[in-house]
Amino acid sequence: MEYAAKDSIDKSQKRERLLEAGFRLFSSRSIESVRLDEVAKEAGVGIATLYRYFENKPNLVIEIGIMKWIGFYKEVEKGFVERGAGKLTAAERLEYFLDSFINLYCNHKDILVFNRNFDTYVKHEGCTREQMERYNEVVSFFATRFHGIYLQAKDDGTLDIRISEKKLFVNLLYIMLSVSGKYAEGLIYPADYEQDMTDELLMLKKMVLDTYTTRSA
Repeated sequence: MEYAAKDSIDKSQKRERLLEAGFRLFSSRSIESVRLDEVAKEAGVGIATLYRYFENKPNLVIEIGIMKWIGFYKEVEKGFVERGAGKLTAAERLEYFLDSFINLYCNHKDILVFNRNFDTYVKHEGCTREQMERYNEVVSFFATRFHGIYLQAKDDGTLDIRISEKKLFVNLLYIMLSVSGKYAEGLIYPADYEQDMTDELLMLKKMVLDTYTTRSA
C-alpha cells in the first residue's frame, strides 16, 4: 500500500512537471514551433515518459489549458469571496468580473500569451468537439459568473441590460481578453512607450462601467 501511494504521488508529480514545462515553452514561443522532445527535456524526463501521460501534442496542449484556467478560476473565486460576494450589487460584480482580466494582465501575462497561442493552435490542428469538451467545460466559468451578474441586474437595476445576455457577455469577454492579450504580447503599444498598460486597461474598464452602469447604482 505504501509503495502504491508513493508511486501514485510520483506519477502525479511527473505529470505536473510536464504540464508546467509545456506551459513555459508554449507561452514563450508559438506552440507549433515547440517539439514534444523539448517539453520532455524541459521537464527532466524522457520522451517515452511524456507519451505515457499524453498521447499526442494536442492532448498535452489542451490539458495545460485546463490546468491553468482551473488555477485562475480558484484565484478569482477566492477574491470574489474576499470582496463580500453576497453583498455586492450587479454593477459591483461586473466591476470585479472586469478586474479579473486586469489581474490576468498584471500577474499572469504568460496565461494570456498562452491563451492566444492556444486559440491559434487548436484551430490549426482542427481539434474536435470531443477533444475540446473538458476544456470548454472549464472555461465556461466565465459564462456562469456572468449569468449570475445578469440575473441580479434584473432584480437590482444597477446595470442597463437592454442588450441580450449572450451578446453582452461575448462582447465584454472578447474586448477584455483580446486587448489584455495583445498588451501582454506587446502588440499594440509604440516601441518607445511605457510598456505597463495597466492604466489603459483601467480606462477600458471605466468606459464599460460608464456604458452599462445605471445612475441608480
